[in-house]
Amino acid sequence: MQTAGVAAPLRERPEFDSPNILWFFGAFTAAAACDAVIAQVHGSARGVWILLVSLAFLAAFALLATGLLRAGWLVPGGVLVAMAVTFVAPAGSAFERLIGVWHSGPSLDPVQEYEGFAFALVLAVAVAGLVAFAIVRFPFILAIVAFATFLAGQLLVPVFVTRPGIGAHATALMVVGGVLILVGLALDVAGARREAFWWHLVGLTGLAVGLAYHAVREGATWGWVMIFVFGTIVLLLATVLHRATWGVFGVAGFYAPIAHYLDDWLGNLGTAFALAALGIVLVAIGIAARRVGGVWPPLRRPPAVI
Repeated sequence: MQTAGVAAPLRERPEFDSPNILWFFGAFTAAAACDAVIAQVHGSARGVWILLVSLAFLAAFALLATGLLRAGWLVPGGVLVAMAVTFVAPAGSAFERLIGVWHSGPSLDPVQEYEGFAFALVLAVAVAGLVAFAIVRFPFILAIVAFATFLAGQLLVPVFVTRPGIGAHATALMVVGGVLILVGLALDVAGARREAFWWHLVGLTGLAVGLAYHAVREGATWGWVMIFVFGTIVLLLATVLHRATWGVFGVAGFYAPIAHYLDDWLGNLGTAFALAALGIVLVAIGIAARRVGGVWPPLRRPPAVI
């Protein structure tokens, strides 16, 4: 029962408004400042002191988050939990130094040669994020998990390719991005749409960057063709999935190859007119998507309360 004259805190949802901006920006700033403190630990003390300082900050963020969550402040408490997870990285690296598996120096290049300690560290962050999410069920934590998983995939490239170059890593971006998208789709099917968002975002970003490298950096025609094909598919599926994220990447993938080749074929003036016509076509496609979108129900109705 609510006490007279005392307003109970609301169970907020992440939105683009002033309180949410303050909560996220404040939590990020506090975590960055704490990371700067950890970085200032003297080199002779690296190991045990970095571990202790990192764990102290992790505990402080976790305790403050616990108090906020118990008071009903879901978003600020959840963001602080996410920031607490980030301290697993410096704590883990300090622990690896203590047990003698971490090394540094000019030979350290985990994107060129497989470094088990670096992969284990990123994996530990992902696991910590999953544990934290299982406890508080705050979807933003999965942004850290998705990114850590994405980075772990890049660190595994040297296992399959000897001293991989940028092209090999770009291809890995596409593969890992596709896997993350599949995770997002699985969560969509399960009705966890907020939880799926970060997997879609990170996965589509990786896929887009990988395709863009092969198309632009290497000048590969197949890269532009793949961008157009994937962009078109993603754009069409955006309506079926009711995913604005897919819509943004789909429009970019559909538009960029057409604009690229129109410039080669028509020159500046012709390209301007052609792109104007293409813009109108995109508006028409948007109208069609709105009309058809109602025919396709969501994969599963999202929960009323998150």
